Amino acid sequence: MKTVILFIVTSIVLLGSYTCIGQTDDTHDEKKITQPKDFPLIFRRTTLIVRDIEKSLALYKDIMGMKIIYDNKLTRPHPKEDRDQIVRLVFLKATSNFNGVLGLIEYDYDNTNKTLKPIRKEGFTAQNTILLFNSNDQDARLKEIKKLPTIEMIKEPRLVKYPSYNGGDPIKAKVAIFYDPDGYIVEFNKLLDNL
Repeated sequence: MKTVILFIVTSIVLLGSYTCIGQTDDTHDEKKITQPKDFPLIFRRTTLIVRDIEKSLALYKDIMGMKIIYDNKLTRPHPKEDRDQIVRLVFLKATSNFNGVLGLIEYDYDNTNKTLKPIRKEGFTAQNTILLFNSNDQDARLKEIKKLPTIEMIKEPRLVKYPSYNGGDPIKAKVAIFYDPDGYIVEFNKLLDNL
C-alpha cells in the first residue's frame, strides 16, 4: 500500500514539474499559463516586417482567424531622412496571448512614397522563414485565401505522413503551402492524427 501511495505522489510531483517548465494542457486555458517572465525560456513571438500591414491583416486576421491583441502606432525619427516616421506594430494570437504570437510591423506606415525592395520568393532556402499553422477548417479558409491577389500557392493541399514523436504510427496531415503578401512561406495544414 505504501508503494502505491508513493507512486501516486511521485507521479503528481512529476506532472506538476512538467507543467511548470512552460507546458500547457491541450485546452489552452490561459488562466493556467503563468506570465512569460516566470519561465526559464519561452518562445513568444515571430515578427514579420511587412510592406502593407492591411494586406497582411486581410490574410492572418480576416481569413485565417487570428485575433489582434495589440495594435499601436509609434512615432520615431526616420533613420535616414529629416522627418518623423510612423511605425505600426500589430500582434495577433491563434490560441495564447503569451506564445505562438505573430507580430506584423510596417515601417513608414501610411507613407505612399516609400521605396520598397522587390519581394523575394526563394522557396525553401537558408534565411527564409516558414510559418506553420494547423486548422481544422482548412478547405474553407484556403478557398478564401486563394481569392486574395497577394497570395501565390506553392503546393496545393496533399496528404503527407510525418514520423511520429514516439516512434509509433506516422502522423498524417493535409499540407498546403503558399507565399503570403510579402513572400513569407506559410504552411497551412490540417492534422488528421493526434500528435
